Amino acid sequence: MRKYLMLVLVMTALTGCAMMANAEDKEKKEEGQEEKVAFASVPQPVQATLTKEADGNKIDQVDKETDEGKTIYEADVKINGKNYEIKVDTDGTLISKKLDMEDEKGEGKEDKDGKKEGKEEDEKNEKTEKNEKK
Repeated sequence: MRKYLMLVLVMTALTGCAMMANAEDKEKKEEGQEEKVAFASVPQPVQATLTKEADGNKIDQVDKETDEGKTIYEADVKINGKNYEIKVDTDGTLISKKLDMEDEKGEGKEDKDGKKEGKEEDEKNEKTEKNEKK
């Protein structure tokens, strides 16, 4: 019985590892479709939206990506000391603007009220994204 239990535990662990490796491979493939381009070389409507959403902060480089067969532009910009990820369609339509939690060193820190920093802002942005897609 113990051998059977041990075998089940080992198989479960191996399956979990395989699933994590598959997710990492998928992420690398998605990132592989990313092309770094100069801000000045993106279409004018994209530049206008990125400039507006960056609140006057400088953007040097933009990622040109393919998402579900559609070209989008993504810029990372620091606004008020926080890193934001801004995604824009080729026609200049804002797709999303949210805190880039991957780059935040203070990820998971709580503010003075005991709330997670950036969580409310992310939730607000996610709701905005969903409403815009409808």
